[in-house]
Formats: sequence, structure tokens, C-alpha cells
Amino acid sequence: MGFSVSFNPAVPSGAAAPASASLEPDDDYETLVMEACSVLADAGGNTFHIGGFGIDEWPLDVAYDLSAFMEQLPSLLMGVRDRREVEVDLYSQGVERILTFRPSGDVVMIHCDSRTNWVPHPERESIEQSELVAMPKTSPEG
Repeated sequence: MGFSVSFNPAVPSGAAAPASASLEPDDDYETLVMEACSVLADAGGNTFHIGGFGIDEWPLDVAYDLSAFMEQLPSLLMGVRDRREVEVDLYSQGVERILTFRPSGDVVMIHCDSRTNWVPHPERESIEQSELVAMPKTSPEG
């Protein structure tokens, strides 16, 4: 299996935000992402997956790992669309890996650098730019 990213929300549409959510319209993007991921984690049933580099499903959680990924998603998408190199740091304890995205024509080469004992195999994967840009959308299966 090659590189993949998916988020499957299990919160019913129209569900009210829990009282613990303190979202304000003037909050910065990172704050909004952290609050939203916390609410989604508290609601339960949501899943966030990244796979590739020899593992079908990395050990990720919604509250922390999805938040870390979503904080970096705008710069990732902008970099890929602008065909420039960009890094995503999945810094949570136990995951600790950096993904470097290097666009080349219509293909994006992804290099995985582990900061743990885990060794990615292979270290590099490639994906069509259009497929990568479409990937982070939520999955209808959730």
C-alpha cells in the first residue's frame, strides 16, 4: 500500500458542539484546529489514518495527531500546488517522523524520515499531485 491520508468523522451532521468547545471567530487557525480536534476526539468514533512506507495504518489519534497534521495542511497543499518542497512534521511521541514532499512535474516524491527506531521501508514513495491534493478530504465511509 502506498501513501494515504484519511479522516472519517463519526459525529452526526447537525450535532451541537459540546460545551467544552470555546471557538471564537477571531481565533487563529492553529487554535481553531486544536479546539476542533479536541471536540472530535471527545465525541468519539472518529478516525484519522496515515499509511505508507511499509505500514498500512500508523498509530495516530484524533486529538493530537490530526491536530498536528491539520495545522500543517494549508502549507502542504500550497507547496504541492506551487510545486515546491514542503515538510510535514508528525511530532507526537511514538510517531515522530518528518514527511518531505518534493513535487516533480505531475508526481510528488515523498521521503519519510523517522526519529524513532522504526525504519520506513521504502523511505520514498511517489504519488500523483492531483491524487495527493484530493486525499485529505473526509471519507464518506465514516
